[in-house]
Amino acid sequence: MRRRSFNRTLLPILAILLGGSVVVPETARAQESDEIIERIVVRNRKHSVWNTVEIAPTVGVSLVNRMTQQLNLQLGVGFNFSEEWGLDVRGGWTFGDLTSVGKTAQQHRQSQIAVDLVDEFQDLWRLKWHAMLMPRWSPIYGKLNLLTELPLHFQAYVTAGGGLAGLEMESVVYCQSGGAANCDGFVVEERQSFLIAAGLGFRFFVAQGFGLRIELMDVMYPDERRTGFDMRDAHAEQPGTPPGEGTITASGLTNVLFLNVGATVNF
Repeated sequence: MRRRSFNRTLLPILAILLGGSVVVPETARAQESDEIIERIVVRNRKHSVWNTVEIAPTVGVSLVNRMTQQLNLQLGVGFNFSEEWGLDVRGGWTFGDLTSVGKTAQQHRQSQIAVDLVDEFQDLWRLKWHAMLMPRWSPIYGKLNLLTELPLHFQAYVTAGGGLAGLEMESVVYCQSGGAANCDGFVVEERQSFLIAAGLGFRFFVAQGFGLRIELMDVMYPDERRTGFDMRDAHAEQPGTPPGEGTITASGLTNVLFLNVGATVNF
């Protein structure tokens, strides 16, 4: 009697183990198959950029603004030598102005005529136009599952390079009025300089040959300012004439961080 009871108890357990031995390998094989498919999709790059010309128009806004603020319109034309390496030529036009802080400082200075010698503020120079050569490295290719049936493939990249820029500066201190009581205009100067830039970003592939781009780009160029000039003598100068007061002094690098958003087209 005890043996029969033992066998009846053992039979359900054996049935469960037998069923598990069939289901578990099938589940494991299904998961392994999905992982293999996923690796193949990412490795084989559903969206390939190898040996393609790339055009990338972007719009950028300056972040962490102090004395100036800038809006950058840029067009990049590049070639992808491989899936990871490319070379871009970028050029653009930048629109800028003083921030509220800069304009407040300008209005404050306009109402004062200093007795002592004064210095111009730093980081007033802003981009007017620029042209850059930018090598690009894209080491990461991946996929985001926004929805179950909507995977979004992306490529992360870093880039760095340099070029030439046209710069413009509106003074906050140097006012010319021809001796009149009120200031008719603050000095506006232009110059050219080299610049260097570095950035990181993502390309999100929307369709074959078309994607969206978002990047952070840090642009740096030499800063300079007028130091040791008498505001009364500057105030006596005729508006629009070349400024004659003070000494132009180098003052490090101006650093501008842009957030660029745009599109990429590969063909």
